[in-house]
Amino acid sequence: MQAVRTPRRTVDDRGLWLAAPGQRAPVLTRAERRVSLLAAAGRTNHEIAAALHLSPKTVEWTLTRVYRKLGVRSRTELAARRGEPLGPG
Repeated sequence: MQAVRTPRRTVDDRGLWLAAPGQRAPVLTRAERRVSLLAAAGRTNHEIAAALHLSPKTVEWTLTRVYRKLGVRSRTELAARRGEPLGPG
């Protein structure tokens, strides 16, 4: 498994955040990981909701928890932390 270093976090080849030395890794639930991967790939809340059979409000709340756990404020920061492109637009 390869790891890619980003300014604040290390991301493995599966796109999962790894803890920095001496730090505890944020623990995302399975649902939070799925939603965050789609958001980082540039999907809208409605697209994520449709793909995962959730309500858009559930996606919104899930992303709020993900942002708080990872210390990010936007999809742009989420994508940058994962080292992925933002997607179209």
